[in-house]
Amino acid sequence: MAEVLPEGFFDDPVKDAKVRNVEVRNTMEEEWEKFQKEMQTQQQVSENLAEEDDEAAQTERNIDEIDEQIQCFAKVETLWDKKDELKSKAEDRERKQDENELNESGDEAEFDEFLNWRSKGAYK
Repeated sequence: MAEVLPEGFFDDPVKDAKVRNVEVRNTMEEEWEKFQKEMQTQQQVSENLAEEDDEAAQTERNIDEIDEQIQCFAKVETLWDKKDELKSKAEDRERKQDENELNESGDEAEFDEFLNWRSKGAYK
């Protein structure tokens, strides 16, 4: 009788396999293995995406940090330029002051010469 019945004659796969004297396949285990494999695949995909996101975020942070360093370096350069400018102005001011002092001391010497009555021989 089992040889006459086609495969899948009974709705119950276990009963069908027994009647045909075929080993019963455990579909639950097969489904569980398929599920486990699919979960591993999806886990790997998820890890790859997370790694790519982390790399992108790290790259973005590095770019932001480099931009900040460039801005700070530009600010330092500006401050160095201001320092050099102020230093040159101070040197110019000091040089002019020294020139004025030399001119004033020369004027004072001439004025002292007029006041020095002994050098004129006025006491005779």
